Amino acid sequence: MTEGPEPDESAEEREEEYDVMISYSHEDSKPVANGLYDELTAYGLDVWYDGVELGIGDNIRSSIDRALTESEHAIILISPSYFEGMSEWELDGLVQKHNKTEENVILPLLHGMEFEELQEKSPSLANIIGDKVNEDNIDEITAKLYDAIKSPNKTPNLDDVEGVNRVELNVTIEDLVDISKGSKVTVEEWRTSGTPHTSGVTAVKLTVEESGLTYTGSNFVGTTKVIKDEQLEGHVSDIEEKSAGSTEFTLRLPESRLNELSDDRNDYKSGFVR
Repeated sequence: MTEGPEPDESAEEREEEYDVMISYSHEDSKPVANGLYDELTAYGLDVWYDGVELGIGDNIRSSIDRALTESEHAIILISPSYFEGMSEWELDGLVQKHNKTEENVILPLLHGMEFEELQEKSPSLANIIGDKVNEDNIDEITAKLYDAIKSPNKTPNLDDVEGVNRVELNVTIEDLVDISKGSKVTVEEWRTSGTPHTSGVTAVKLTVEESGLTYTGSNFVGTTKVIKDEQLEGHVSDIEEKSAGSTEFTLRLPESRLNELSDDRNDYKSGFVR
């Protein structure tokens, strides 16, 4: 896991508003915080993160205060050491800001803690819905965070997320699809020239959850078969091309889902009967 890029200017020089800040304890949460930063910025969000935004000589308290003022949302990575030192001071400001609006300003995540422990530490914070996060489920959690940030009045998912290994699948469809990074997409029908693991898929029919729209590409199969009973569901992690004639993107989905599919390319050739 890599650190974020080196800053080219200090936090004091930044004037634009951030989509979200990450509040965490360096002592036991930095690898997860780094991962969240990498994933959130990959979705195109502007993230205030002290590993990137605090330069040498910056005043920590004033920089955090500015981040609290300029960020629309705050991810609180709550760990056993979070309530010590500066993190507790940050929390006071976050809670005050959250109480002034009906939107989901605070997006709490538990790391190495149970909800019962949080209830003892901060009953008011425990009343805010959150998920558990670890180094294995960062991509899944990031998709939820992106949805909450883009739809702040929507009630977050209450389900805890267990660690899930995810992979990226290249998807092409012969249509202009209205998607963006973070969009949840279900590829309902598809075909492939090799196997989905190596060659990606050409979508014949897909649905975008946020709009409810269904798009249909060419169903001409040539030497490949249209697979209609093996849906592929995930979140858009990158968009390669979007034009009137074609949309190409990468879909992030559970690795176990791909492992369930046949790795025999003959199974995808035209004329094969399941």
